[in-house]
Amino acid sequence: MKPKMLVHPSQARTIDSPGEIERLLAAGWVYAKPKQRTKMAARSRALNAKRRAAGWMTQQIWMTPEQHATIKAAKRNGESTVELLVRLISQESLL
Repeated sequence: MKPKMLVHPSQARTIDSPGEIERLLAAGWVYAKPKQRTKMAARSRALNAKRRAAGWMTQQIWMTPEQHATIKAAKRNGESTVELLVRLISQESLL
């Protein structure tokens, strides 16, 4: 039997046991479909893997709307946030 994805309001998991599927369906779980992958998803995963292999790292930061506006105002035309940070650090001789 093909494994089925079952979803409960609080969690989702893939089940491959027919008995377990019946038990969960009786308990109020419903069938679900996994989110479809886009055509670009494979390309994106490959690019991310290539960057990880090359030593690239990702950073996620949270900032206030005011901080975001300040960063946006400091960017030059066509400059990325990373380029802005590197330029400012270089100007301050912090490297």
